[in-house]
Amino acid sequence: MKLKTGILAFLTMFALLFSACDWLFENDDDDENDVNENNFEQVQGEFLNLPHFSFPDDLTFPVIMHYGANLGIFPSKARDWIVNTAFTKEKMEGASRINPSLKAWWDDNNNAILFEASYTVATGYNDAGTRKTWGTGAKYGGGSSIFNTYGEYAYYQTLRFRYEYDLYMEYSLKNDPVFEEIIDFAKNLCDEIEYDWQNYSGYTGAPAIRTPDKRYKVCGGYTDEVFDKALTLDSVQTVQRWTAPSHAWNVLKLTDGRTLYFDLTWFDNEHINHDTGIVYETDYGWSNITFSEHLFRFSNVSYGSMTFTHDVGVFYNERSRN
Repeated sequence: MKLKTGILAFLTMFALLFSACDWLFENDDDDENDVNENNFEQVQGEFLNLPHFSFPDDLTFPVIMHYGANLGIFPSKARDWIVNTAFTKEKMEGASRINPSLKAWWDDNNNAILFEASYTVATGYNDAGTRKTWGTGAKYGGGSSIFNTYGEYAYYQTLRFRYEYDLYMEYSLKNDPVFEEIIDFAKNLCDEIEYDWQNYSGYTGAPAIRTPDKRYKVCGGYTDEVFDKALTLDSVQTVQRWTAPSHAWNVLKLTDGRTLYFDLTWFDNEHINHDTGIVYETDYGWSNITFSEHLFRFSNVSYGSMTFTHDVGVFYNERSRN
């Protein structure tokens, strides 16, 4: 089964993944307040510490400073909005504003960014020398529907986790040659295969416009491709096939003793426009090829049943190298 919410696109979650955010910005000087300048301390970025998932200790954020705030702890689209829309140079500076400063931090749900800008009133203006705040009504956030859809596991869908996990993937591809080789293998298969929308009963959109020179398969076909070819990789000792109602995937046992949970269907970066039938590319579903069993089990739900499909899967068969 290809359609799902979460990292792969089902259209009811489309706004969450691709338009990404609904935001509010209030730049009204009426909300300015006197503040104590000594209270302005930049919040330092730390990676999320979740009950069943942790990031490497040496994983770091990029440093991208904007008026004292390190925007490197936020996704690139959020950074662009902050710099070019909400807290531009024109808004931060002005004849009456000196020593401008910006603070930005994640909200308690790690799915929205909150702000506080400040400046000192320049000499020659009312309240000269006092510190004023503004922009506290600004907010950049991810979709709120994740909390209803994913319940207690919604933290895997938050704007913050998805950004930090992207950094982790970049880190892993640079520092883990085995993982890099397997991801290259997965991407090559995705380039060769296109989801067979026309033969998936759950698809009700416009007829799919197939990309020429592809192999057209549903989830069982993706799984068979991995099952038949994964042992060509020297790093793979055993390849397994797992199934659940209306879906299938693989698990790879590596020669170094690690287990890699591997759903090529949901990893694939090809999706379809229901209105036009045009197949297009977007981000890969990174949580669908992972060493984290918990992330794999609870990071996606299936369309229709809205259940954690990977969590109810059962082992079907396996093949090992001699």
